[in-house]
Amino acid sequence: MKATLVAQVVGTNGFRTRHYWGLPPDLAEITGGEGQVIDMPRAEFITIEPDPSGFFLIRYLRNGDFAGDTWHQTLEEAKHQAEFEFGTSDADWVTVPEDQDNPGRFMMSWQTCDSKRRE
Repeated sequence: MKATLVAQVVGTNGFRTRHYWGLPPDLAEITGGEGQVIDMPRAEFITIEPDPSGFFLIRYLRNGDFAGDTWHQTLEEAKHQAEFEFGTSDADWVTVPEDQDNPGRFMMSWQTCDSKRRE
């Protein structure tokens, strides 16, 4: 099984791209739906999670709420997107232990432990 990775978004990174909820107005006209685009919140931590067809780069708020995702064919592509958006490097990624079923909860507890180590 492929491992799930987590990384913290640090500083002012995460402003190179914007993610939205909803259909853009031009696409809404074509589909007959409503075109209302709402900015998604800025991620505070990210995960790369394996999927049978590839990898999802998932963005989360500090409290673990979902803040968007993108699909990538390979792990390398997902890491490249994270580097582009957030400035992450290979050293920033932490592997989620297999006994952890919730990457978001793991990241929140890991951040707490990491900040206590730095005190």
